[in-house]
Amino acid sequence: PPSNAGRLKQFDLQVEGCPGAYSKGMMAILPLLVALAVVIIPGRVSADEVAPLGRRLKTSEQCRQGLYYMISDPNWVYVNNTMIRWCRLKLENEMASCCTLANFADGIAEGCSGCEANCLHYGMQQVCSQNFGQACQVRRKPFNKTGAPDVNVLESFCVPHECNNQADREALMDWFSITTIAERNGWHRDYDIATLTCDDGVLTGILTAIAVIVGLVALLPVGYILFVAPKEKGKTLISQADMQESSKQDEDDTLRSTGMGDFGATR
Repeated sequence: PPSNAGRLKQFDLQVEGCPGAYSKGMMAILPLLVALAVVIIPGRVSADEVAPLGRRLKTSEQCRQGLYYMISDPNWVYVNNTMIRWCRLKLENEMASCCTLANFADGIAEGCSGCEANCLHYGMQQVCSQNFGQACQVRRKPFNKTGAPDVNVLESFCVPHECNNQADREALMDWFSITTIAERNGWHRDYDIATLTCDDGVLTGILTAIAVIVGLVALLPVGYILFVAPKEKGKTLISQADMQESSKQDEDDTLRSTGMGDFGATR
């Protein structure tokens, strides 16, 4: 039987233009294998979604655990499904009113102007604040890749306590987009262009201070009515101090008159 060297030589001769095909040919066709791997990726995940994977995975371990715990919780799942169904109706109606041509099912629209569906959900905000973290807002383009890049949607998004820091918040939307893509479809699939906004407390403090000032100003007329007696025609109102002074003067006059009377009687 031929030796191993003979087999390698025979293989090299059969692969035209690829000397050392058995040992080096695999390295030579590695880019082709990578390309084939991209091509045979399931249709549910596009090449555009896979390409930035390395850029996206930047959240902390605590944040990833907190996010997984939240999206696995039955309460969050129920409220999230309710919000998605409700928001779908609002977004479809918004597209029909702000675009000259709108195909919601295919995510295609023309002549759109000022299209943004407000899907801030009170139920999601309450469940998030009471159980998971901070209720924030996400503004995204649900049909950016399908043919309606001017359509926007503003949604409630719950940021877990473990993710509520600057570094994790900056990477959270990318991480959420790639890790939950199998559970999303249609208008709710695309989170590639999404901006997360959270209230840092400054605005709330300013609004609270304004409310306190307005309340104090509103109480001034009430205090004036309660503590300042109204003027009445035909009556002269004096203060308590003036009354005491007047009473003291009357007592002095009475004593003086009494003293003068006694002195006259003596004479």
